[in-house]
Amino acid sequence: MCFNATPMLRLAAAATLILAACSSSPVQQSSSPGRTLPGSSGPSSSPFVSPGALPGGSGSIDLSALAGRITFSNSTEDIWVVNANGSGLQRLTTDPANDFDPSWSPDGSKIAFRSERDGNNEVYVMNADGSGQRDVSRHPTDDWGPTWSPDGRVLWNCARELVIGFRACVRNLDGSRLDVLPADIYVEYQAWSQDGTKIAFMSQEPGASGNDPDYNIYVMNADGTGIRRLTDTPGTDGFPSWSPDGSKIAFSSTRDDCSNSDRADCKTTGDIGPFHSLYVMNADGSDQHRITDRFAQFVDWSPDGRYLVFAPDLNIIRSDGSGLTSLRVEAGEPEFPDWTT
Repeated sequence: MCFNATPMLRLAAAATLILAACSSSPVQQSSSPGRTLPGSSGPSSSPFVSPGALPGGSGSIDLSALAGRITFSNSTEDIWVVNANGSGLQRLTTDPANDFDPSWSPDGSKIAFRSERDGNNEVYVMNADGSGQRDVSRHPTDDWGPTWSPDGRVLWNCARELVIGFRACVRNLDGSRLDVLPADIYVEYQAWSQDGTKIAFMSQEPGASGNDPDYNIYVMNADGTGIRRLTDTPGTDGFPSWSPDGSKIAFSSTRDDCSNSDRADCKTTGDIGPFHSLYVMNADGSDQHRITDRFAQFVDWSPDGRYLVFAPDLNIIRSDGSGLTSLRVEAGEPEFPDWTT
């Protein structure tokens, strides 16, 4: 995304996901969005690990013992699913258009995802085996960033009736009753707490510009009231994910990139885009701490809350930052992972 020129879009990068330089014009919906990832302009030759990256940590994770399934999209622009232990890899979509950014329903029976098959960005839902693919957002403006409410409704960021920015749209799975939350703030890439009371999201701050614009993580009540900012650092804090017990939020941040930090151990991709680090904080925004030196832009928790999976690739790490392990799959470069029981 050129955060200050186009909305959050996606590119199938062959290597590191990077941020492109943008103009300082206000954020606007794109009538014909390109294949750009949030803040990406193209592939990079930079490694995912900085020269000072930590090793895997003490006590390797036994992948064979991991339970549940992970859905993800990849460089073929399709949705895949694999068991968390690495078995049962299956491709679910084969449409020539871009399908990506999948999200499991609470009961694991369905997957919501973003598709460009209709000529614009729409939110689709399908069964867990790939059958029954259907458009649930159905609007000529851009819709993406799908996730779910605990009771099985679909939530995404929508641009309808707006000239700039996004709101939060919620719709029943059968396509009935569209609700647009009244939150008067830029809303993107939301995550609904499992108790149903809160929605975390990333929001672009006024005046944000450049190749690493100012995004912060906010939380609001499920009805759009009670908005509170949880992060306040230079660069981009985004893609929040609630822990299953609702006590913590994982997210990515560019605060450690050398353009935002003067620390001797600041990070760099070696390219024009900033370095994204994996952070965890308490649900009230306290105790924000980095848990790995590996480049990390998209993250989700394991169903038991013991592990995190993050991309690019499928990297598994304990919530305390130990045991970094890669789940290897023959499916291009995995992105946007989401883990269910």
